[in-house]
Amino acid sequence: MQIIKNKLIRGTLLLTIAGFVTRLIGFVYRIFLADLLGTRLLGTYQLVFPVYSICFTIYGAGLQTAISQLIASNVGTDALKKQKDFFILKCGLLISLTLSLSLTAIVFTFARPIATFFLLEPSCESYLRILCMLFPFCGTSACINGYFYGKEEAKIPAVTQIIEQLFRVFSVILLCTILTATREEGCRLAVTGLVIGEAASCFYNCFQLRRFISYCPKNRTDTPSFSGIKKTASTLLFLAFTLTTTKLVISILHSAEAVFIPAALKKFGCSAQDALSIYGILSGIALPFIMFPSTIANSFAVMLLPAIAQAQASHRQQTIKKYVTLSSKYSLLIGYLFTCLFLVFGKEFGYYLFQSKDAGIYICVLSWLCPFLYLSTTFTSIINGLGKTQFTFFITVISLLIKIYFLIVLVPRYGIYAYLVGSLISQMTMTILEGIFLRQHLALAVNKCFLLPVLTLALVGSFCRILYKMIPSVSSRILSCAILGGFCLLICGIYVLILFAGKCISPKEYFASKK
Repeated sequence: MQIIKNKLIRGTLLLTIAGFVTRLIGFVYRIFLADLLGTRLLGTYQLVFPVYSICFTIYGAGLQTAISQLIASNVGTDALKKQKDFFILKCGLLISLTLSLSLTAIVFTFARPIATFFLLEPSCESYLRILCMLFPFCGTSACINGYFYGKEEAKIPAVTQIIEQLFRVFSVILLCTILTATREEGCRLAVTGLVIGEAASCFYNCFQLRRFISYCPKNRTDTPSFSGIKKTASTLLFLAFTLTTTKLVISILHSAEAVFIPAALKKFGCSAQDALSIYGILSGIALPFIMFPSTIANSFAVMLLPAIAQAQASHRQQTIKKYVTLSSKYSLLIGYLFTCLFLVFGKEFGYYLFQSKDAGIYICVLSWLCPFLYLSTTFTSIINGLGKTQFTFFITVISLLIKIYFLIVLVPRYGIYAYLVGSLISQMTMTILEGIFLRQHLALAVNKCFLLPVLTLALVGSFCRILYKMIPSVSSRILSCAILGGFCLLICGIYVLILFAGKCISPKEYFASKK
């Protein structure tokens, strides 16, 4: 019998490839936006995302997870299970559309007070009126993706990511080129691109869902009873409400954190323009750059939740342990690698890619986040898959409160670096608490998962840094980026070879085995 891990790995690889493609497109797009908008308007553009995040949490995030989890844990005959799965999706879509349309009306109507009193930036009003138009499309896509994730069918959600990103980026570039947009007009078009991208991915999702369901055989003699339908609907509502409530509190704290950064920098002594510029560099360049490699961890997380829920429903504790150990090990190994790359070449990345020395400094400081950030993403999904959403809520709130404390108390005294230190302490706290909770499911070898990888990267990174410094500087930006890329590939290649030689990783982990 094939181990389910094989399907998990296939789904993870699909989502990882899609994630890298979309993030690569998004990475180039951010360079375009930075040049088009400038750091101040880039900061203003980033300020609309707290509203987007809160609203998505209400109409989409909790529902997507609930749909995925319920479908993954469904049992019964194939025909009955398919009908129950589709009923769960229909309930989710009805709830999501009701909430998303209501929120669209609310944000459009109250855009001015939201921009003035919540975002503390009145100029965001027009951007919010455009942004709210994507809510129904985004909610519909979230539910359909949850349906496919629950069935461990990652191909359609993976393609959806790419379509959304392609339509978003190319529509903005095309519109800005045709209309020769100025900076303010370019910012409005950038927000319009979000709507176009979500609409395109939603239509694709609906088309694929129709095709997928048409292939499912219908068996009218094997239908769920009324009591079964009622129980399924109530379970979905309860789970979605629980997840949405916890995610909403977390989203509000995240949004408060984002809004308070420019305000705290003003108290430190920065002008309003400088505060928005620093926020734009941090949230629009440095943090997305640090998050770029987390595609693998995010893909693992998305596929792990239904897989863990399914294993939990079948009482397969050994399978859960394999999932937890495998995903945790690779999250750590990837985190170590990118900490090394960002620490060694972070300043050069910021300068040559974004023409910003500050971005390079922030990337270097934030590089220490990588192992904790990627591992925590995996841990959170595992704990949610085990049905312990209250615990993830509790520790996430603790970690966010630590960051907000640094933001409110220390940033006005010490500046942006206090926030960066607070982010590291916050993420470390969250990862350690989650690791303690999952310790009975973890079987990580100290030498293979900690000592050998860290020592290897310390030596290889130091050697490559010395070698890079010996190369004469060049005036070409493209050539400089190519040299940086070559050194990064050299570090990656040596690292992977040593991991294979030390048996830290093995090809057998990627393929199904017999048992």
